[in-house]
Amino acid sequence: MTHDAIVIGLGQTGGAAAHRLAARGLRVLGLDSKPRTDLPDADEALRAGADLRFEETVIDWHVEPSGTGARVLTRSSTHSAPLLVICAGTDARTLLL
Repeated sequence: MTHDAIVIGLGQTGGAAAHRLAARGLRVLGLDSKPRTDLPDADEALRAGADLRFEETVIDWHVEPSGTGARVLTRSSTHSAPLLVICAGTDARTLLL
């Protein structure tokens, strides 16, 4: 599946971002290292059609120099999309440094 946006972190802010993007018709991939039971704020994004992957840890991300999108590396695969939204909360420190 090709995604229009990748949302890293599916807590309150990330769950809301994934929901709003999916509700506007974008194909959204949401990633979080926590289990689904720990992320009730992601429920609306699921109902809006977002493709959410729980217990999938993001290792690294890279924005293309041409400005054409971003790549996100997880333990199991690499994902790409034109739009990257990072809402990783306290986990953002390891992603942004």
